[in-house]
Amino acid sequence: SGIPTKFPTLNLYCTVEAGELITVCAPQKVGKSIMLLNLAVDMLKQDKSVLYIDSELNETLFFTRLISHLTGIEFMRVKTGRYSPEEYEAILDAKEWLKTRRFTHHYLPVFDEKSLYTITKKVSHTQGGLDVIFVDYIKSSGIEGDAFATYAAMGRITDLIKNTLCGAMKIAGVAAAQTTDSGKIADSAKIARNSSTILILQKKTDEEYARDRADCGTHKLTVRFNRNGPQMSEGEYIDLNFNGDKILYEEAPKQHEMQNPF
Repeated sequence: SGIPTKFPTLNLYCTVEAGELITVCAPQKVGKSIMLLNLAVDMLKQDKSVLYIDSELNETLFFTRLISHLTGIEFMRVKTGRYSPEEYEAILDAKEWLKTRRFTHHYLPVFDEKSLYTITKKVSHTQGGLDVIFVDYIKSSGIEGDAFATYAAMGRITDLIKNTLCGAMKIAGVAAAQTTDSGKIADSAKIARNSSTILILQKKTDEEYARDRADCGTHKLTVRFNRNGPQMSEGEYIDLNFNGDKILYEEAPKQHEMQNPF
């Protein structure tokens, strides 16, 4: 059941399902926003109706990343216009393709529960329904306060996404959250409680990269918590390749030695 992702090995553990929330957690600068963009484009390629609520990137910057991902032209060359006539045609083709998709990117620097709900209802109406909502990323509303108040706000936002937007409206959800370098999720108890699946995205250590060999990729994705399928054992992960210049995550051509989840 559910919509498969672009990562075949991940689909053995979970898919993007209506009423469920997958939360991708990663440290700063590892590429959680790029991962969500890759997953969103894959949903569009499967002709799904998508809403992407973004607290990080305005429409221009997101669109530039999107064009880089779709065309394979490096982000900085798209941004600065240093592309060939042939690449310009590829950019035009990508723009025309996007016009055929049911897709809305909404820049919302500060998240609050009312805004998230209102935007989702409005886009669902204008696009004739929604299949998947992406939220980049779960964080506090920006109101000054102690750690407890911040964590409580993050918990309420996660609860809204999972139970009100995904559950009541029958929409599949994918969100991002930040972790420490060691993989600890900020406000992990409340985020985990309201997520169907927690995925941890990390750059491999030098030791892991040397042990797994280059064809097993540069990054790893761990299924840390999963209500809708198997959960990984200690030391298990999915091997990924990351190309930040082209806004691209792909499953590595080879997976390191790992147990089959079944």
